[in-house]
Amino acid sequence: MSMLPNSLLPEQLPKAQFRAVIPCGFGVDLFPLVEPTDGLTSDEEDARPAGIRQHGHGHGQTKALLPVAGKKMIDWVLERVEAAGVFDILVLAPASLAKPVGHHLRARRTAAASSGVHTHPMAKIELEEIPEEVAAKNVVRVLMWAAERKLITTDFILLPCDLLLSPSNLHAPTISLAALLDRHRSDDNLMTTLFSERVAGNVAEARKDGPPEILTIYDRKTSKLLDVREMDDFDDDEVPLRASLLAQFPSPTLTTSLLPTQLYIFSSLLLPILTSETHNRRLRHMEDFPALAGWISRLSWRHHGRAQLGFRPLPGKGGHVAREDGLALGRSTTEPPAGVGRKDLVGLSDSAAAASMPPTGANTPALVSRPSWRPDLGTASSFVAGAAGEAAQTQAANERWAQALSGDGAATAAAAGKKGSAASARAGAGGCKIVVWTQADGFAARGNSVGGFVEINRAALKLLPPAPPPTSTPAGVFISPDSHLHASVYPLLGEKVGIKRCIVGRNTTIGKGSKLTNCVIMESVVIGENVKLDNCVVSNGVQIRDRAALKDCEMGRDVIVDFDTQAKGEQLVVEAE
Repeated sequence: MSMLPNSLLPEQLPKAQFRAVIPCGFGVDLFPLVEPTDGLTSDEEDARPAGIRQHGHGHGQTKALLPVAGKKMIDWVLERVEAAGVFDILVLAPASLAKPVGHHLRARRTAAASSGVHTHPMAKIELEEIPEEVAAKNVVRVLMWAAERKLITTDFILLPCDLLLSPSNLHAPTISLAALLDRHRSDDNLMTTLFSERVAGNVAEARKDGPPEILTIYDRKTSKLLDVREMDDFDDDEVPLRASLLAQFPSPTLTTSLLPTQLYIFSSLLLPILTSETHNRRLRHMEDFPALAGWISRLSWRHHGRAQLGFRPLPGKGGHVAREDGLALGRSTTEPPAGVGRKDLVGLSDSAAAASMPPTGANTPALVSRPSWRPDLGTASSFVAGAAGEAAQTQAANERWAQALSGDGAATAAAAGKKGSAASARAGAGGCKIVVWTQADGFAARGNSVGGFVEINRAALKLLPPAPPPTSTPAGVFISPDSHLHASVYPLLGEKVGIKRCIVGRNTTIGKGSKLTNCVIMESVVIGENVKLDNCVVSNGVQIRDRAALKDCEMGRDVIVDFDTQAKGEQLVVEAE
């Protein structure tokens, strides 16, 4: 593990309530924008997914570092995590990609320190290299690998490096990462996940077919997620439902209009499941996180789900208190004793159900996140008090906790331990919950395909501060208001350049008379004179020479397009030698 230097960190920090885990994959579906790296051994190259081995000559363009409206893709996610008050961050990258990712993370920290503006001074980022043979299999195997090495020991939030959330109201968003963490904590959920409406995207994507149809089954009244499956899993469009499901949830909602954002908040109860030999074979055959989420959600309501998850009833308790053998699985930032009792995951008290809200943005808890959970805050009942009462409770609790830590409050610490045991006993009792990001909430999508990359670039423009108008441009230059040019581009524009609905990255040169429409141009691109580009995506270092005319084309890194080239609907890459 490589710890990124952080001079802003104090010598000792309190143990984090949540750890953010951000996997950075190869980006197979982003070809030709992403290609494999150079310098791999033959065994490492053989371990790469087949779809990413057969193209290009290995320039090493990395998915997490693709520019999105002037920032690296992963920076949008890191900023969202830090703004939510999560300062313990684990970035997972395949060994072949870890070097450029690590270099960028260090540069990001250095730039923040040198600027003198420390928005989130406590943020700590660790970068872990994933062996190629593990990274090449699937993301569930990566998560299992991290759990086995105890890189994750607390409740954790899992989110991809390519997710962009752009609320419709930036000042008072109806859904935020902080609010989702609050929902997870106040409901004591086993899992909390965010889905988005298919129509949430603002750009019609014509390049490729959309994501596969996902069947999502949930209960609107309690926000319970009941199942997630691909429609291809069913024959003849018939969806069988278990009688036990209908007995508990008589009116479930079945829909294919939702898409998983791949944002999950998991209880630490999941960790022994990921490392269990009992479930190893099943987990190894799961190819993605929706499959994992569907399996966990099914176990959370099935009659025998508790036993399948490895829980054992404690003697003399009537089977209503469960224990995970050999592990301390507390909900708090502290470490309660192993064998602490827990409520059955299947059962949910009436009061907890009443406190649950429909899975919409408008009913998600407020943006301001609660302080980290402490053992002496008691059970979830303390979280439903009014804002003033909650603040007073929290302040008093923190004072008692500080006394206990200082050694002057032994009695207080003992009382805190008792209350902590009671609170941790109900960890995961909320089951699996779903929150739906609707079109009214704003934009939510992933940049895990070329089409998605275009969409998140356009959506990210709304999150940028207003750019000052250029001081001077050559004669006849037209730039539409819905375009975004990096400040370094303006001096490199030729006369009579026309740019409509485009995003142009840093250090890009555009020659005289060239016309660009509906394009995403990355960095250090050279565009000659009288070039016409329509609905194109252009990678770093591309050269497009004079009088070329390209429509609906995607260009990989360092491609050279010759003079007078005419092309439509093509993928252009540098040929392997």
